Amino acid sequence: MAKYGLFIMERPFGVTLLASFFFVQSVINVIIAFNYYASSAPLLPMVYYFLTSGAGFVLAYGLWVGYKWGRIGTMLLSGSQIIVGLLGLVVSLDFEATSPVQAVTKVIVYAIVIHFLTRPEISEYFKK
Repeated sequence: MAKYGLFIMERPFGVTLLASFFFVQSVINVIIAFNYYASSAPLLPMVYYFLTSGAGFVLAYGLWVGYKWGRIGTMLLSGSQIIVGLLGLVVSLDFEATSPVQAVTKVIVYAIVIHFLTRPEISEYFKK
């Protein structure tokens, strides 16, 4: 819940869902990174998954608590994932194997995340 002086604003359900999504996605990325490590895979994919999982955990916390930096960081990470998805359509990326369907899905999901976080009623929750 975000606090505004004497007023407490309840966390919107969509923000709870989004924070949970980022947390679960980060857990999955850690598992993927350890699988890369266990199979002696190249360093770049392992670093990519560790970095995105670390950022995901931090941003999930920021969204859950209602910090403005959580919203902005989530929008920035989502934008970078859209770029990775678009690049995945054009070239094969060494750090993330994607099919065209996965790339398009990634672009759509993260575009929805950015759209959701820019809605006025959601922006109001992140005013601290």
